[in-house]
Amino acid sequence: MCIGTPAVVLSVEYSKMTAMVDYGDGVPREALIGISQDRVKPGSIVIVHAGVIVSEMSIEEVLEQIEFFKSILEGEELSVVRVYEQLLEASKRIRGG
Repeated sequence: MCIGTPAVVLSVEYSKMTAMVDYGDGVPREALIGISQDRVKPGSIVIVHAGVIVSEMSIEEVLEQIEFFKSILEGEELSVVRVYEQLLEASKRIRGG
């Protein structure tokens, strides 16, 4: 099974088809852009699989993921929820909102 990881786009280098992303841990990492370039901009929340950006997530989708994890974890370890919350915070900060 393969799984994609959510990340926030910090910067984009369109000429190289790469972006610097943060998976919520504060460490910038490079990812290849595997979707339409106009969907990848600083502040975008994306799904990265094997170092390639494979899709973009809307704010609504991120909020749905948070609610989903809260409902299935029911008070258990919520660190996964915190990662999504950190991505939302970083996205807002980068976008200026």
